[in-house]
Amino acid sequence: MGFSLKEKGRPAIDPETCIGCGQCVAICPDEVLSLDGGKAAAGQGEFLGCIACGHCTAVCPTGAIAVSGRGMTPEDRVELPPPGSRATADQLEALLIARRSIRHFTSQDVPCEVLDRIVRMASTAPMGIPPHEVGVVVFPGPRQVQQFCEESCASFARAARFLNPVVLAVMRPMIGRAKYEAFRDFICPLLKMLPEARRQGRDLFTYHAPAALLFHVGPMGDPADCAIVATYAMLAAESLGLGSCMLGTATALTQDKPLKSKYGIPPENKVGVALILGYPAAEFRHALRRRLASVKYVQCPQVDALGESGPFGAK
Repeated sequence: MGFSLKEKGRPAIDPETCIGCGQCVAICPDEVLSLDGGKAAAGQGEFLGCIACGHCTAVCPTGAIAVSGRGMTPEDRVELPPPGSRATADQLEALLIARRSIRHFTSQDVPCEVLDRIVRMASTAPMGIPPHEVGVVVFPGPRQVQQFCEESCASFARAARFLNPVVLAVMRPMIGRAKYEAFRDFICPLLKMLPEARRQGRDLFTYHAPAALLFHVGPMGDPADCAIVATYAMLAAESLGLGSCMLGTATALTQDKPLKSKYGIPPENKVGVALILGYPAAEFRHALRRRLASVKYVQCPQVDALGESGPFGAK
């Protein structure tokens, strides 16, 4: 993983099939493409050059453009599902509101082909500047998940011993009061509690899930990218009848180089979140609506007409 901003994508235009419509030129984010003699032509661009976003090949009506480089090949272009086969807003909202964080699973294994599909669906998540800097480690069965849990809890225990009151006091001026209190009152107690529960025979980290995914991101990626890809995987799992729960504690594994090496995670990568997966043991019969901490519309006449509260209780 890891890429250089100096690496360029390579758009190739077939002059025989290019009709000079200019759609690729209009959509290129760095003005790499232009019309020359009524045909599309590739240049250097204004800033980064071709980043292999694929917009040009996605809009070309004749398939005249193929992009290579930065992790993309011409074979990555696939046909879009027809509009009638895509989820409607109502269907998507139904999926979203039905999702719960699941911590109790049946003993049924998750087939590898289902895990493969979840990973494939998660790979469609936005990536900022291509290619993806997010990687994933797949734990396809309960034995692999429990091994990962055992190693993680040992890592958490070591981290808890390091983050003692003296170290936290030294860190406080650098991390600020809010983060210091978060470490003191939540993170450190959690890092102590999980290994202790493990010693007592309780799995409060992976909850005896039959499968799990661990996401990590390279140095050129945004740390938030792990959560974005994991969210896509979570929704994919929901659509396939699985329950899931995102585990933010996994970020504490970033400093554990031996563990990262064992699972093929580059040493410079940051561990993001883990996602446990399985078939839910409980049947949920009701949904629960959630509210954001705040919603503020700025100069929105439609909201003003609705009054002070706005359409969703916005203030």
